[in-house]
Amino acid sequence: MIFLSKLLRLYINSSIHVAFAVLAFTCITYLDFDLNLQYHVLSFVFFSTITAYTFVKYIPLLVSPDYKISISLKLIYALALFSIIPVIYFLLYFDIYDILFIIGLITLTLLYVLPFLPRAKNLRDVSGLKIFIIAIVWSGTTVVLPLISSEIALSSFSTEEILYICSRFLIVVALIIPFEIRDLRLDQIYLKTLPQVLGVSRSKILALSFLLLSMFLSSYLMLDTYIYILMHFIIIILVLKANRQNSFYYTSFWVEVVPVLWFLLKYFIG
Repeated sequence: MIFLSKLLRLYINSSIHVAFAVLAFTCITYLDFDLNLQYHVLSFVFFSTITAYTFVKYIPLLVSPDYKISISLKLIYALALFSIIPVIYFLLYFDIYDILFIIGLITLTLLYVLPFLPRAKNLRDVSGLKIFIIAIVWSGTTVVLPLISSEIALSSFSTEEILYICSRFLIVVALIIPFEIRDLRLDQIYLKTLPQVLGVSRSKILALSFLLLSMFLSSYLMLDTYIYILMHFIIIILVLKANRQNSFYYTSFWVEVVPVLWFLLKYFIG
């Protein structure tokens, strides 16, 4: 049991779990718009998520002189380095416009971590911005990238596609709020995360408001309404049960497994 617990924690900490979540959301986009799955896009999304999350979470530890690198962290770094190879390989399958958009997402991710502002170290340290930067990157990766790689130009996005992007953005923000509630005891006060500014209860109300708006948009878009309503209610329950004492697995496993469950329901039932 101890070995399995360590293996599960390594699976989560290595960002494989969150990579499956991002991959699942990307697949849902393809299914919702009845597009042909593009395996170079899916492969790029999966491996780039592992690389990006490892960079965001663990590079600061690597440059810290006081931090002793454990064996598990060495494995995580090795996986991230390996993931760079398929990222570069599958990047060659994109056209120039897709690559320019990907560069935009990469730049936003780098600015999220690297110091470039005079008063704030990076975008993550800008008060109240953290959650929205993550939601923008997730929405761009899981919605915009599949659409433009299917030869749908950004300039020709219809109202349906724009509202779909908005819905995904709202869902991602709602999914992040349980993480921010859990991290209240860890986050520095200057970050001004939503729970720090609004409090736990009001942050939950905001998340629920976003989810209700997303449900309205999904019904307007004539999607598989019953699956969308079911998944929104699951997220609502997860948000309502979020608190500072939530275990590592509550957020890092159960919250992040929502997109995977969503995709499986849509694929096999929808």
